[in-house]
Amino acid sequence: MGSYKNGLVITGGASGIGAATVKSALARGWPVAFCDVQPREKIDPSLLTERSLYVQANVAKPDQMALFRSCTIRSFAERDLTPEKLNVVACAGISRRGDPVQVQLMKDINEGGTFNILYAFANDIPAGRGLFVGLSSIVAAEGIAVKGDEEYKATKAEARKIATEEARDLGVEGFAVAPGAIDTPMTRHEAVFGMLLLGAARTFGANEKHPLSREVLNLAGIRACATPAVVLKGLLGPELTGTEDFKIVSQAFEKDPLLAMSGVLRFVAYLNPKGEDGQRHARPEVIARSAEVLTKLDVVIGPEVVARIMLDQLETGKAPQDGLLKAYSANGENRVTQLMSAFAG
Repeated sequence: MGSYKNGLVITGGASGIGAATVKSALARGWPVAFCDVQPREKIDPSLLTERSLYVQANVAKPDQMALFRSCTIRSFAERDLTPEKLNVVACAGISRRGDPVQVQLMKDINEGGTFNILYAFANDIPAGRGLFVGLSSIVAAEGIAVKGDEEYKATKAEARKIATEEARDLGVEGFAVAPGAIDTPMTRHEAVFGMLLLGAARTFGANEKHPLSREVLNLAGIRACATPAVVLKGLLGPELTGTEDFKIVSQAFEKDPLLAMSGVLRFVAYLNPKGEDGQRHARPEVIARSAEVLTKLDVVIGPEVVARIMLDQLETGKAPQDGLLKAYSANGENRVTQLMSAFAG
């Protein structure tokens, strides 16, 4: 056995929270084994070091997780990297809606992948020798979900159950991490940030008694409390609201300044225009602006923040008391729940 106290095994390690966790663990001096479906040549070179192992593998396939396990144990032993405590994180996950085939794929990865990696490594992380972690989500932890994401919510609730109850039955101590709104390549292609910005205008900006009102108004360039419609336009900025595409939205805002119904519907349609393929896609420029503002408000955080919070917990050697670690903000506050609750299905 090597001289390492902690080591990390993680799925979905090529991008998003997984890649950030690999990078953070390596920076802490941990040996790391990670897998993903991407070929090795597409992996960030900074993740491939003398203390890391990459295996191309699909978490939905039990035999490939068994192979990932055998490669990890053998490689660590051959390079004298075997840690005292082996922490295993089921980080691979996707969000899908609508298409039954894609929804099933989401279940296979979010639920099946958590189950498969747990069973592959269960004998290597008995109680006191490491922790198992499943990736849940704020929508499951807080019992909220944007309409249409109920199946995603269910997969994340199941991931938590596997990481705690299923792990316990195998003699493994585990917990789930619930990230909030995370800025990743996946979320940059979704409308959630735009909806959260709408929530900020309605919940924070137009309520002068709210402790975040002044902060939101400053970001919107507004001195005094105004209607939600005015606040949202200010948060978006003139480069977006001055375009031809936004004119019809402005007209709806004039009729519905409180964004009670028609203004919201028109904004949602603007946020998700139909593409040449006939499908609706979030406007990247609006999502980028929303992410910028929401990051300043500590509503949206980067994957490196989740990685830090998770690794800090792993270093304690114990799971949180209730089996759930919330990673909603950089400063420990929970500003995002109010905004997501505004659009709960």
